[in-house]
Amino acid sequence: MNQPDNTPLLRAQTPGATVKIAPLTPHHARQAAQLHIAGQPGTFLTSLGPEVLTIFYAALPSSPVGFGYVIPTALGEEIAGFVSATTSTGRLFAELGLRHLGRFLPPLLRRFARQPQLAWRSAQTLLYPLAAGGHGEQTGAPTAELLSIMVEPAQRSHGLGAQLLDALCLECERRSIVQIDVTVDATNAGARRFYARHEFVEMRPFQLYGRAMCSYRRTLTGGRAR
Repeated sequence: MNQPDNTPLLRAQTPGATVKIAPLTPHHARQAAQLHIAGQPGTFLTSLGPEVLTIFYAALPSSPVGFGYVIPTALGEEIAGFVSATTSTGRLFAELGLRHLGRFLPPLLRRFARQPQLAWRSAQTLLYPLAAGGHGEQTGAPTAELLSIMVEPAQRSHGLGAQLLDALCLECERRSIVQIDVTVDATNAGARRFYARHEFVEMRPFQLYGRAMCSYRRTLTGGRAR
């Protein structure tokens, strides 16, 4: 299983200060789900509820195609932010369905009973790799897809998101990945500015859940953007 190095990383937060960055593990799942909900209110995945997201973030770092990092708080019991990614969205979805369906199904069925439209959106999610154009999987280039990057609201504007992204890029370099893709809601101006500022290039628009989306890509050369 190709997992991130378990040695914590150190990144400069401000001149003279450092912040620890460590691999995302199933232990962080509940907190990652809470940060996801706080960071993306009203989105489809958030609408599935904390139980489904907790199962997702517990399963993702255990997958051979999933990885990520967290910033622990000073006490080390909570996290101030996290980033997650996959080397194959299609394989990740297939693995979650085959290996973890029994865990996902009960909370999903409860959600579908209350909100039937979520069942259709779930089907769209399974087709997402096709809607997004397959990203690097179609070009043959070693590619990672950035799935989520979230920072505790009270900790924003301190460069934590940039440091999480740096850690992800270093892990991609270790895995000989040459490009990182990410999908952004076209109305999310803040996220679009963040990715443009960090050398992601807008590739193309597409539709998902009846909403306009944009795909972005950052090309890496030796861990640096090209």
